[in-house]
Amino acid sequence: MKFYFYVRLCAAGLALLLFVNCSESTNTTEESEGFVPGEQIMRSFEARYPQATGVVWSVEEGYYVADFTLNSQTASAWFASNGELSLGKIPASYSEQVEPVVSGALASTAYAKWVVKGAYVLDRRLLTPVYGVNMTNNHISSNLYFTQNGDFIKVIDDVHHRTDVPVVIPSALIRAIDNLFTGIEIVDVSVIDAVNSEISVGILREETYLTAIFNKNYVWIVNFWNLTPETVPQNVWNGFKASPYADLQLSRIRSMQNATTTTYLFYLIRNNKTMIAEFNSDGRLTTIISREHVMAKYLLTI
Repeated sequence: MKFYFYVRLCAAGLALLLFVNCSESTNTTEESEGFVPGEQIMRSFEARYPQATGVVWSVEEGYYVADFTLNSQTASAWFASNGELSLGKIPASYSEQVEPVVSGALASTAYAKWVVKGAYVLDRRLLTPVYGVNMTNNHISSNLYFTQNGDFIKVIDDVHHRTDVPVVIPSALIRAIDNLFTGIEIVDVSVIDAVNSEISVGILREETYLTAIFNKNYVWIVNFWNLTPETVPQNVWNGFKASPYADLQLSRIRSMQNATTTTYLFYLIRNNKTMIAEFNSDGRLTTIISREHVMAKYLLTI
């Protein structure tokens, strides 16, 4: 693959605090044609997916996992021992259900010319459902994730038996989010730095998508807000249009807000690679950030 629009997130190895590991071989303790979980889990499954056929059960990482067929397509659901759904991955019609919502965001990414292989709704406990779109290019397969408003969230290489697994959100992180924001929906939680255990939280507030970064102690570091040319401050937009980079393909605009300053990030594509032009609040170009820049973990993975 010649380029990455965002640094890829692989759940394996990044699951230090929040996730069931998505390793190449998940910890399966039970799997056979005759294995059936307890009555409580079966009731929960049948009530939620009454049209399911070809159901095969296993136990993976402490969850009861059903792989089944729904509307002639593969689906899966993970249940906790109390019968509560922890994750559901249900097929969706890309052309009818997903494409009208995500096409605008997808067209502005470096994946726009990839081939869509399928789409699904990912429903995880405590998180707002999102769309997943499986795409391929030269035998490379990836899953792109979007909010149901069409905001692009992230991309994960589809190289494992289980790309999508339940998310376990520590109560301390929930409290930290509640202390900072009101009237929000949590869309996604990812560990973006396996060494320092920094956490990216995708949030919808009044249909505006933002990403908040927390450290391993759940202390807030920075927010990234999605913007459009219409919502960028005029002097910042004027500074961008007067810069040497104004003619490049503009794929995304975000503001970066920490405790003391706000800057504006223009995500640009040049020679099939992403670069970022950063402007201060006065509209002055301050930094050009390449994909390899040390800050890429904040700027390109989210």
